Amino acid sequence: MSDHAPIRRSAPPISRALWRKTCGLEELIMTALCLTQKLRAIGTALSIVISPCAFAQQPTTAADPTIMDVSAGQTVHATQLPERIYLRDDNDPDDIIWARIPAYRTLLSAAPPVHPSTALRFEPKESVNLYFQVARTADRLYVRLRWQDRTQNRKTSVDAFSDGAAIQWALNGADTSYMMGSGPKKPVNIWYWRADRGEVENLAAGGFGSTTHLPEQPVTGKAVYEAKRNERDSEWHVVLSRPLVNKGKHQVNLQKGTIPIAFALWQGEESQRDGNKRVSHGWISLNVRPAPAATQPRASQPYKQSAKTPKAADAKAATSNPSNSGVKSKDVPAAGTFY
Repeated sequence: MSDHAPIRRSAPPISRALWRKTCGLEELIMTALCLTQKLRAIGTALSIVISPCAFAQQPTTAADPTIMDVSAGQTVHATQLPERIYLRDDNDPDDIIWARIPAYRTLLSAAPPVHPSTALRFEPKESVNLYFQVARTADRLYVRLRWQDRTQNRKTSVDAFSDGAAIQWALNGADTSYMMGSGPKKPVNIWYWRADRGEVENLAAGGFGSTTHLPEQPVTGKAVYEAKRNERDSEWHVVLSRPLVNKGKHQVNLQKGTIPIAFALWQGEESQRDGNKRVSHGWISLNVRPAPAATQPRASQPYKQSAKTPKAADAKAATSNPSNSGVKSKDVPAAGTFY
């Protein structure tokens, strides 16, 4: 062997016990890696199956405790405005006073076709929520409507149609058809607002095709379109009002207590007009008399009747004056006091 040949040193021998421990540790690591991969695969599969179900159960929008949902057969109340409170004008939709009046929400869906002409273009669209508030003074009733509308349609032409809204009152009981009345003995009074005209029409009807413009036109109104950055959040705000006392046939009596009421909307962007509209299916009972005096929470709090007893003077007035008695609904908390 050459003097310059590299010296090779052999590794020290590994004991059998140490070798076995090393092999066992490697097997344990491999087993753990395999188990981790399997758990990841199982987790991915479960997420695909479970996630849609969990997502579907979550509400799309946060619940607003200051708004009460109502549907056909339930009762809502007009809010009595104190004598010291005044609107900026009779029909201002964005007066700050509306933030202190209870709000209701009801669902409007496609009206069923009642005539061949509407059946030809009957294409049910998705339902929409209509928000409404009712207030009264000593001599006038106000109804404020609010709904989302991504477009503002104020013109009517051959192929363009205006946005619109209507309030319908049953004149002779809740057994009247909510689809424009049930003949001359069961007529309806309609307050009809259209964006292209800007004013409110006072109408009457006793069935499809019988809509009549009444000689007396005491109903007034005003509308504001509130455009938002996200067009889906844009809204119409409309107020319709009328004096409590009014003469003439087919006029709703706003002093008799509980009155059946229904609503309709027309979306011009969807070519809705005439019988092609969204309606509340069935009558909601509106008590136009003030509800019993009660302390109301602020609008930012969940709306419910206070447990506190009204002041003695208010309680005495409510007892001595029959017009102050409110009709409570079984399902909807009484609401009718300005807070």
